[in-house]
Formats: sequence, C-alpha cells, structure tokens
Amino acid sequence: MNHELTLLKILIVSEAAAERARVRRAAVHASVPIEVTEVEAAADASAARQTLASDAFDVVFFDSRMPKNERQLVLDAIRAAPSRPLAILIGAAEMKTREVLTDGLEVDGLLAKPIEPAEVTELVGNCIRARVPSRVLIVDDSSTVRAIVHKVLQASRFRLNAEEASEGKAAVERVERQRFDIVFLDCHMPGVDGFATLGQLRRVQPDIKVVMITGTRDMRIEDRARAEGARDFLYKPFFAKDIDAVLNRLFGLMRPRWN
Repeated sequence: MNHELTLLKILIVSEAAAERARVRRAAVHASVPIEVTEVEAAADASAARQTLASDAFDVVFFDSRMPKNERQLVLDAIRAAPSRPLAILIGAAEMKTREVLTDGLEVDGLLAKPIEPAEVTELVGNCIRARVPSRVLIVDDSSTVRAIVHKVLQASRFRLNAEEASEGKAAVERVERQRFDIVFLDCHMPGVDGFATLGQLRRVQPDIKVVMITGTRDMRIEDRARAEGARDFLYKPFFAKDIDAVLNRLFGLMRPRWN
C-alpha cells in the first residue's frame, strides 16, 4: 500500500465527553498524526453541519443519541462534503454480539457502545488504511463490467487507483510486476478461469484482497470462492452501493459477511 497520508482529520459529534475522549486517546497512538475536532452540541445537526462546511475532514464519528432526522441531516452533510469523509456511527450495541443497529442509515462504519478501547483503536487504524491510496485491479472479459466497476471506484469515498485486465493470465502478470491491494475478479472467463487465477494471484501475493464476481446465482460458487481465499463476493448485476459495501468490509469498517 502506498503510504501517502501525512495527516488524518477526524470530527467527533457526540454529547458524551467520555466517548469523545476514547476516540482522542486512540488518535494519540495512531500510525499517522491525527487532528481531532469535537462538536459537543449534538442535540441538533446545525453545529455539526457548520463545522463540516468550515473544514475538510477524513472521518466523522457521530452519535446515535441524536434524533433520527438530525442524524440523517448530519449524514447528508457528510456525503455532500467535498473531502468525502467516512461516516462512522457510534451506536448502541446488542451486548452479546456487539452488533450496532444503524436504524436505516447508510454509514461506512460502526462503533459500538459502550466503547471498548481496543475496538476504537482498531477502527481508527482501519480508517487510516481506508484513506491511504490503494491500487485496484479489475479483471473481467467483459469491457462493460470493467467500465462499470471502474466508474464506481473513481467516484468512491476511498482513494483508489484502478487498472484493468481482460483475462486471468494478464492479471497474474500485472500482479507479478507491481503490487495491488484489491482485485475484482470474474469467476468465469475464457482461458484461465477466475478460480485458477485466484490461486495464482494468492501465490504471488498472499495478502491480496480478492473479490470474486459472477452472474450465476449459486451459493456453491460463493462457498468455493470463500474456501479458496476470496475476501468477498459480488453477484451480477450489481450497483454502486454493493461495491461500496464490499469496500467498507475490505477495509474493516463494517463486519465482514464471512466470519
């Protein structure tokens, strides 16, 4: 991964001083310098929206204690911000599973209450990795599918530099020449198919994150992809929100589909 991040700017919108302090403490020990801005008046969205309009942030943590309509206004302001920050909801969690209810908000990540120091440290680290530029390879024999994925990645909140390959052999040759962080890989291609390509890619770069793609609705294909090392899966036709959800999971911002 290309480490071109020199400063991470975090905004915390929460009325709970203890929660803001937990995020600040995690920021102190992060791998890059972090500048933290706090908004204590979280009963309505106006202060948060004004702060978002006045500066460029990389990550915004906001509190689920806000009324739902105010939370949506904060999220809308996050999505409209030119810096395209990640939206992390601090929410109440089910005690056993630590699952956080989003209440319908389409956020990028979740932080469970009560906030555990290890969880916030891990999440801040994942946010840093998500804001560092990543190299992506799109492998599909369909130029239409490659173009769709490429367009979505260019518009993503993540910083992604995408390249394309039309078949498995070319993809492996690319990965042999230079490092990639993520590969979107079609299962069924002429010549070297997706599964053979997956094995070769992982031999060249064992930690590469591969997302398998197929138009065949068969759970056996997805199960095989998981067993052979794919990190996630997409069924055609897919939409921008589906790719965004995959990226959120790959960067550790949301719970993976596969445990």
